[in-house]
Amino acid sequence: MISLEQIRLLEQKVTSAVELIRVLKEENATLRRGLDSAQRRMKELETLVEGFKTDQKEIESVIVRTLRNLDDLEESAAGSAAAAREKPAVHPEPPTRHAEAPSPKSTAPAGAEAKPHSGSELDIF
Repeated sequence: MISLEQIRLLEQKVTSAVELIRVLKEENATLRRGLDSAQRRMKELETLVEGFKTDQKEIESVIVRTLRNLDDLEESAAGSAAAAREKPAVHPEPPTRHAEAPSPKSTAPAGAEAKPHSGSELDIF
């Protein structure tokens, strides 16, 4: 026959098992909420990474295009310089100055300095 002592021991074990199951269910729910939150954040970050990759590809494309344009400009400038060196410079004789013609320095505004202009620089001021 089963004794009262055995029944109380069984009840105690069942109660502790039920309590353990309750605690584990709460922990499981907490872990699932954390997992859902982490997965949402991961999707957000993946979207950001894809955006960064797209931006990076566009930046690389613009840089490559700009470098090509600079190369073309450099080749064009080098070709123009080489062509200028190969062609003999034909300078027409400068017209003779008359005494009444003003000199270039006298027509410059006061305080302005006469600077020689080089062919490769633009004087914008």
